[in-house]
Amino acid sequence: MKNFKTAFLSALTLCLCLFLTIRCGLYAEQNRALTEENEALSTDLSDKEQALTDNKQTVAEMTQETETESGFLKKNGLYLIDDVRQLWALQKLIATGGEMEPGVPAASASYRLRNDIEFYSDPVPLFYLGTEEMPFRGSFDGDGHRIRGYFPLIYGVDYTGPMFHTDKSAKIENLYIDDQRDNLTGRTVSIELTEQWEVAEAERHLPDFPICNIATEISDWDLDARQIAEKMHKHWEKLLAQEDGYDCSVSMTFYPRSEDFEETPAVCDTNDHGTYIQELKTALLTLAGAEYTDVIEEILEQEEGYLWFLRLERIEGLICCTFEIGRPTGLTGSFDEHYYLITEGLWEGKEVSRQCFRIPYIDGAWYHIGTTSSYQVQREDIDFDSRQDLLIHEGFSGGSGGHWNDYHALVWKDDIGQFSYFPSFPAQVSALDFNRRRVIFHTSTGWDSETVSVYEIVNGEYICTKELVCQRNSDGTVNELFYYEMGELVQTHRLSDLDERETLYPDMNYWLKG
Repeated sequence: MKNFKTAFLSALTLCLCLFLTIRCGLYAEQNRALTEENEALSTDLSDKEQALTDNKQTVAEMTQETETESGFLKKNGLYLIDDVRQLWALQKLIATGGEMEPGVPAASASYRLRNDIEFYSDPVPLFYLGTEEMPFRGSFDGDGHRIRGYFPLIYGVDYTGPMFHTDKSAKIENLYIDDQRDNLTGRTVSIELTEQWEVAEAERHLPDFPICNIATEISDWDLDARQIAEKMHKHWEKLLAQEDGYDCSVSMTFYPRSEDFEETPAVCDTNDHGTYIQELKTALLTLAGAEYTDVIEEILEQEEGYLWFLRLERIEGLICCTFEIGRPTGLTGSFDEHYYLITEGLWEGKEVSRQCFRIPYIDGAWYHIGTTSSYQVQREDIDFDSRQDLLIHEGFSGGSGGHWNDYHALVWKDDIGQFSYFPSFPAQVSALDFNRRRVIFHTSTGWDSETVSVYEIVNGEYICTKELVCQRNSDGTVNELFYYEMGELVQTHRLSDLDERETLYPDMNYWLKG
């Protein structure tokens, strides 16, 4: 019995030992598994914390404005538009296939407008985003803002309206486009063309514009402008057909490349230069039309020069064709010579036969090549005979002594029913004062002297009738004021201060206010 109990206890002890050994092994395995799981959870938590940090950094980067290589600010993945300058830059980037950033084509990027923008200038610029060859296919969020200006109407694949030339993938939203084309009557649209795609786009969109003046400036001779000249001539015919007969004009100017101005006369011997000259002539004669081609060709042959500016203008029923000729002795030409003006049509109800005027350039003028603001003809009674005459505003010139308007004049001779060149009209004038039957010229020579001259009609010619000359001491203080009439000294004044001049001679309008 005792042996049985001993054997049973031994067996029980062995079983307990075995059980404890197994349990310990299970606990060890479970502990190892828990340790591995804990390590895995720790690693996962660390990864998630890093991901959260990265996401916070990404969000911060997206919400922060950063400047790109193209000069635009970027925020939330959108390129920001704040002003007109940026829109012009964007137009060129899209049309030329440029990028906002490496790998981000401007044509397919996303933009947001942050301000109302107005295209305001005179002449009015032609503006659009996207071309037929490179349409806008990105997104443009106006954010509730307005763009006001003068835009061609463009027929897109999935979008028809002003300003945007798109394909079907483009998205235009929250944008108000205030197209002012209907208000262009009598105003001038200015189109500056520097590359062939701009010529093609302007030629394509020109027929969309209403009755308005068109001025194009070609900034590189090496452009084919014949087709746009054809469209401009058709536009001119449309202007002439208007029953109300308001004053209107079209003009085209070719600006040589900057390096061409610096060339020697030998440049004219190159084949390229000869091709340029022929293309200029073709385009400008196309604009002039058959009515004036023969007379211009004849003058070109006599002058041995080439066309680079032509302007068609109607003043009431009178048609004016102004053109400028460059010289073959060098691209800078001889700017001390002349330009031409052809007139014909109706003037004050009378038929006027064709006249061709050879008008001299003004000595000391800044430039003579035509621009949108030069060679404009206006009606004025220049010689005060109760008949309207023609005043040609050539442009502006000046220097350290002041800035002036450059003019020439044609007066109407009722006895012969023609215009006549009026050489006595002062070529450079500071202020027109036709209501008081006079014009005024104001100039100075540094601090030493200042002069105001009044020109009036005497015996049918303009002469200097009154003049003030103010001379100062070397230290800049006022010294004496001299008053002349008809070239004769009338009175001398020793001045105490500058204000005394206007007190003594208020009618001379010394300061030319307004």
